[in-house]
Amino acid sequence: MAQRAFAVFLQELRDGRTHTELTASLESLLAAVKNTGKGGSIMLEIKVKPAGRGADVDKVVIMDSVTAKLPKPERSEDFYWLTDENDLSRNHPKQSTLDLREAAPAAPLTFKEASK
Repeated sequence: MAQRAFAVFLQELRDGRTHTELTASLESLLAAVKNTGKGGSIMLEIKVKPAGRGADVDKVVIMDSVTAKLPKPERSEDFYWLTDENDLSRNHPKQSTLDLREAAPAAPLTFKEASK
């Protein structure tokens, strides 16, 4: 009798839920690798134990576990100034601010056509 293919077993395991979970994990992993440029992994662990006690084992219980290690994106840094009161500030505490105002739009330029 031919041995059952692992792919068939995987599709039958837990009525296909393990296969569905692996497919979704792979999709998430591929997206994360594409977005971060870093690698990740998916691990499928299958545990098999006898279903009963005794020397004559004719039934087994199979448990599975799917673990995805997705790459994490780089976290950016943020810069703050430290004030004399030990507080954080986005603006340099010892530098004055410029009073900027909106500039009026300039009149549109008209171009002359060059003749030959």
